[in-house]
Amino acid sequence: MRMTFHRHSPARPAAPARSALLTAVLALVLMTAACSGDAAEQAHPEAAPVTATQRVTVEPFTPDGAPSPRLTVTDEADAKCSASGVDLSDPTARRCMTTEGYLLYDPCYVRPGPTPDTALCLREPDSTDAVRIHLVEDAGPLPPEEITQRPWYLQLEDGRRCVLAPRPDPTDPAEQPTYTCGKGDHLFGMPDTSAPVWTIGNRQDTDTAGGTGDAESALREVDIRTAWF
Repeated sequence: MRMTFHRHSPARPAAPARSALLTAVLALVLMTAACSGDAAEQAHPEAAPVTATQRVTVEPFTPDGAPSPRLTVTDEADAKCSASGVDLSDPTARRCMTTEGYLLYDPCYVRPGPTPDTALCLREPDSTDAVRIHLVEDAGPLPPEEITQRPWYLQLEDGRRCVLAPRPDPTDPAEQPTYTCGKGDHLFGMPDTSAPVWTIGNRQDTDTAGGTGDAESALREVDIRTAWF
């Protein structure tokens, strides 16, 4: 007995139905993209646009002199300390060198009190780890006339982080970097705080910016996301 199989072509959807299907798929794609973008901004806050620069004061100690709850002391050492060369705005900021191993920490912050005997040192202003210093000697803060309100650490809009150059000279912004963000990546001048979003001049060597390394890129203004004092 011969068995015959018949192939039936599926009916094509009518044009209006096909159009409605494409519209629904497109809407789903756009919704997914929007949700993914929101999730990315939540996971990486530096991806969100800057609408106002956040000013943060570094406070390693609580008012009663205990380490901040966000900090975990990971090491301790005896050290001799002098005025910080990085944080020039806080009279409690110090540069400390340990008496054993001669490790240098800057900035460290002495505990408030009439006779400072302890300091906490941070690698970055939002670090959760700290080194506790027992002061063997303290030369004290900068003279009052040298204390100036300028941030010692900046996060730019794209997430790059920059630390204040040692004793920068703000009167010569065209030649001397005032902040260092990495190899061949520097900031010049001081932050322009005249608008809600602070800005500062940025110049990168062309090898860092993707060029030949023979010259520097042009100075350009970049937005500051966070400024730590």
